[in-house]
Amino acid sequence: MPTIEDLRRLVSETKPEEAAEMTRELLAAGLDPMEILESGIMDGLTEVGDRFAAKQAIVLDLVKGGVTAKACIPLIQEAFPEGQSAKHDKKIVLGTMLSQHNIGKNLVSTLLSIGGFDVIDIGEKNSPFDFYETAEKEGADMIAVSVVFAPAMEKFTELIGILKELEVREKYPVIVGGAVTTKAWAEKEGADGWGAQAKDGVTLARDLLGVA
Repeated sequence: MPTIEDLRRLVSETKPEEAAEMTRELLAAGLDPMEILESGIMDGLTEVGDRFAAKQAIVLDLVKGGVTAKACIPLIQEAFPEGQSAKHDKKIVLGTMLSQHNIGKNLVSTLLSIGGFDVIDIGEKNSPFDFYETAEKEGADMIAVSVVFAPAMEKFTELIGILKELEVREKYPVIVGGAVTTKAWAEKEGADGWGAQAKDGVTLARDLLGVA
């Protein structure tokens, strides 16, 4: 019988078809969907990211990792019984600042949705004003930003400035995460929370929005 460890290895090796098939087998065997997601998909992607950080992988490997995760995640989402997660009636605008990278952002989106939040995913290549404009239009309760390369760090600072200038900073808790970010940087730039891993986004959202 396949194991979650086998799935982690396939994701780490960026094999989407094999990983998707194994995800189906693990779900059919009755394994916990969240454990499959965290210990199989997320840990496998972390290994790809670690190899890239150590210069043992290239950008194409990151892209392949994202494709592999994308093949598996919808299967896991479907496995969660309707109504299993409490609905919090809280809207979160989520997107990637400037760049087209979406692996981490998509994982955060998945976990927030499973956690009962209404996620308004604005995708990639966003400007600071895109986050503000969508939050106002949708009546959001929080803004979550993925920052994955250095130029986007400046744009995150710009977003905080826009919210202050338009006198809505207190209206929107803002959380941030991504490969180039650190907790110290996030605090310095005025973020309300920083996450090192995708699952941290759920914890931050619950704490900052006051939901169980």
